[in-house]
Amino acid sequence: MKKSFLVATAIVATMSLSSGSVFATETPVPSATAVPSNPGGIHPMSDYLAVNNANLDNGGNSWTHLSGFNYGRIYLTNTSSQTLTVYLSYKSSSGSKINIGTWSVSGNDTLTVNTTNAGGQTFFLDYNTPNGTVSGKVNVRASDVAL
Repeated sequence: MKKSFLVATAIVATMSLSSGSVFATETPVPSATAVPSNPGGIHPMSDYLAVNNANLDNGGNSWTHLSGFNYGRIYLTNTSSQTLTVYLSYKSSSGSKINIGTWSVSGNDTLTVNTTNAGGQTFFLDYNTPNGTVSGKVNVRASDVAL
């Protein structure tokens, strides 16, 4: 009797442990939030520049965060006198672009945006101005801790 109870307990425990692997886990959806231009913050244990002083141009910018670098900070400088509309999106698992933020940046001003759930994701930064001419710079820092 005691032996069959132990065998039954072992079977139930094994089934409970293995049932967790049956369920697929969804990748967290990236998010973005505009923050003050000089937000400060903690210094990450590990980080890198995913985009390093790239020019804004009419084709937009894109980059991929390495896995494990779940946080990012986008620094954008609009050197045009025109208001710049900025669109941030990511590539979904189906391959489509999903917009996660839209901001307006006044002429000769800056925008700082923090991203989360960014590890392994491909991002797209698109922008336009009323007259179609864009100019400025963008930097993206990827980090293993929240910035």
